[in-house]
Amino acid sequence: MPASQKRTRHLLLLPMLGIVLMSCQDLEVTNPNLPDAGRATQQPTATETFVSTSFRTWWPVAGHDDYPSWVFSTMANEITSGFADFGQLEMSDQPRIAWNNSPVNARAAVAETPWYGLYRTISSVNDALKAIDRGLIIVDTARTARTKSVGKLVQGLSHGYLGLYFDQAFVADEKTLLDTIADPQFQTYQQMNAVAIAQIDSAIAIANRSNFTLPVDSWLYTALTKDQYIRVANSFVARLMVYTARSRTERAAVNWNAVISRIDAGITTDFAPTAQVDVLWDDWKRLVARLRTAGRPSDFGRPSYFLLGPADSTNGYVNWTTTALASRVAFQMRTKDRRIQGAGGPATPGTYVGYNLNNIFAASRGTWRFSHYYYLRNGTSTTWQTGPQVAMTVAEMDLLKAEGLIRLNRAAEAVPLINKTRVANGQLPPVTIAGPPDEAGCVPRKLNGQCGSLWDALRYEKSIEGLGVSGVNAFFDARGWQTLPENTPVHLPVPGRELAVLRKPL
Repeated sequence: MPASQKRTRHLLLLPMLGIVLMSCQDLEVTNPNLPDAGRATQQPTATETFVSTSFRTWWPVAGHDDYPSWVFSTMANEITSGFADFGQLEMSDQPRIAWNNSPVNARAAVAETPWYGLYRTISSVNDALKAIDRGLIIVDTARTARTKSVGKLVQGLSHGYLGLYFDQAFVADEKTLLDTIADPQFQTYQQMNAVAIAQIDSAIAIANRSNFTLPVDSWLYTALTKDQYIRVANSFVARLMVYTARSRTERAAVNWNAVISRIDAGITTDFAPTAQVDVLWDDWKRLVARLRTAGRPSDFGRPSYFLLGPADSTNGYVNWTTTALASRVAFQMRTKDRRIQGAGGPATPGTYVGYNLNNIFAASRGTWRFSHYYYLRNGTSTTWQTGPQVAMTVAEMDLLKAEGLIRLNRAAEAVPLINKTRVANGQLPPVTIAGPPDEAGCVPRKLNGQCGSLWDALRYEKSIEGLGVSGVNAFFDARGWQTLPENTPVHLPVPGRELAVLRKPL
């Protein structure tokens, strides 16, 4: 086999079902005790399994495990941490440093984990889709349609998140002739986004022609009718349309009418897959909420003052932002937002975060990383591995729609969407088209202490309602709003390991 073909196979991690092909191995040797994809996909139920298990391999690298969630969330100043795990310490440092794309970088998994995880998922569903295209029937027409539709959905989600994470990637669908590719052609993140949406639309089209349901214990790990499934798919498209933007200019240029159309055809209840121990869980939520020692909640990372500070009714946050970085210290806020502070006073827990005096990070790594606020929205016990794991909320879709309406000069229509969670969850007075009421203790406030605008209220609401839902969404918003600290990377490069295999420069 030519070297280029071996490199492509390595690139896509194509061998599935436990086959590990090393570069020195003769690829023509067949072990009959280890089924390859070709033989496995001749069996209908085995082929179905390639797809029914694909969502759980996509799930971890889509903001529900540690790579790249910790780097992205800390770079976005959603969560603050003084620990070095998962590459977060270096990449959230200020001033920002450049990403070291060497294959021997100790933090290389930040890029490698999502890259190889997403392509491994793509490879799995492609094998099933190829078999169906060859005429394989999965028991009956309904199950065949379900397998093909979910396969296209996960294929699209995987290509879409490659486009969200990386500056470029390449497309590998069921029609790709992998053994004949000598040099994969990289596509820009915008091109990846377009391909991903087309693949998800194919999933929607197949579902519209079919009649199937999804069970709670597999597939997308929540019971869905066909119509509910289509709504989930449309909401993911809305995400991709908006979150792909790398700058304020690109976010403004999003086709917001199309986004609103997708949102209107999207979820009406929160999308929350049900966790199964050792099968599907949310390690991101676990570490954000971790409590290992009494009195030290959120002992791995804590909600940042950059996130919570605009709700402060004192000048604590204003003074904190104007203090030199090295001299900043944690402080107690006072706020009317009941997600941050309970009615009993500034030390009373809110519904999303609570107050705790312990400083859990080393001062030598920067006291500006300290936060007196801990995360409690999802509990601190085993909630991350049992029960529903909220992955996409109606509030997220409402607030994306509100952003679109403001950008389309329809701000009056955005007001009730912003107020839905602001009033019900924050117990804050409703905003008007002019913004929050101009009164003492207004939420949010600008950095100069004045009450914020409607746009400020939208961004604050989007940020506080997104806390803990996904480890990557805050980063996507921050780069599109262009609120990342100066010189923060807006995406990852193709991993150095991959470029070395392809004999391309780092």
